[in-house]
Amino acid sequence: MENPKFVDVKGVRTRYFESGQGDPLVLVHGGAFGGFDNAEDWEVNFDSLAEQFHTYAIDKVGQGFSDPPLSDEEFVIGAHVNHIYDFMSAVGIDSAHVAGHSRGGYAVTRLALEHPEVVRTLTIIDSSTLMTPPNPIYDEWARQAANIPDPREQIRYLMGANSFRDDHVTEHYIDVALEIRDLPKSKDVVRRMDDGLRDQFKTDLVARQPETHAWIRDGGIKCPTLVIWAFNDPSATMEHCGIPCMELILPSVPNSQMHIVNEAGHYCYREQPEAFEDVLVTFIKKNSEEG
Repeated sequence: MENPKFVDVKGVRTRYFESGQGDPLVLVHGGAFGGFDNAEDWEVNFDSLAEQFHTYAIDKVGQGFSDPPLSDEEFVIGAHVNHIYDFMSAVGIDSAHVAGHSRGGYAVTRLALEHPEVVRTLTIIDSSTLMTPPNPIYDEWARQAANIPDPREQIRYLMGANSFRDDHVTEHYIDVALEIRDLPKSKDVVRRMDDGLRDQFKTDLVARQPETHAWIRDGGIKCPTLVIWAFNDPSATMEHCGIPCMELILPSVPNSQMHIVNEAGHYCYREQPEAFEDVLVTFIKKNSEEG
């Protein structure tokens, strides 16, 4: 991934990557406000996908090198949905294939529900956020990481703990994560989250989940939908998240599929990139031809 760009998205300076030709594909990473997840989560897949599609990867609002929300009230999951929608408008995308991982999976699902006209196909990847309240295992991993003196090894531990194996955690990824973590605006977001906005975020998220599930069951997703899940995900587990997601989506969306990736953890698209890309590209192209 090279040559990041920036665009103003309704007052939020937003970093993104863009490459390729053809149908637009928008990739949305996961993670929390002030965390180190960013568009370069897709570094393993981006160039390959750009050979097939006009591919975009965005830093969500309040993450990566993008600006934080403009007000405390916007520190909710809906801000990510609005930001993606407004980003698409800002760069001239009328409609796109959208794929989101983890909290990004929730965001693109809500995008498909709230703005069906802009979503050609929907891909949901290991999104516990769509299915369950925030998993306390992340708090335990954060406590363990705090005992590691080397900041680089903290990042490697946090990624590795949520993976089947950690060989996908590149030195470049760690470099970028540390740069993001040291940004003044990232530190400010973390402080604001610690001062009460994290509770606001969680309360809002938990309140939105039943509404989202009911909307899906009522046929709110109109586009072809692909669910990709890692068999070995230690946080968004198959038992508590993956199978329930299948049972939510497949009966409710006539044109839908679920694919399970073996020997992969939460970052299945990084851990098993060829398997992930084969499934995603095949699904999009099949539904583009039929559309």
